[in-house]
Amino acid sequence: MFRTGNGTDPQAVMWLDFPLRDITGRWVSPEGAPAVRIFRNGARKNGGLWLEFTYNNPQAVYSRPVKDVFGTRYFDLYGRVGIAYDGERDMLLLSLYGGYSRADEERATN
Repeated sequence: MFRTGNGTDPQAVMWLDFPLRDITGRWVSPEGAPAVRIFRNGARKNGGLWLEFTYNNPQAVYSRPVKDVFGTRYFDLYGRVGIAYDGERDMLLLSLYGGYSRADEERATN
């Protein structure tokens, strides 16, 4: 899980303090981790933001709600996975899976 820091690293606070709407969209990992889609789901009882993992097999798709507890964003997928975001570089970081870039940017660079 991510720590907010002990005050020595101002970048750590920037990664953890972001509006949830900034992370919606499709994300890909340069390291080959599962593809991620983050979306608003108004059809569910409480609505909110949901994260969807898609493994190489299209049959393996896992959807989980994104939770925000006192400014710490995470989702549960066989354990707690922390979420951080760098708005300057437009990079998503998942604590167990590493860094992600937007899928649109990934297509544009290839």
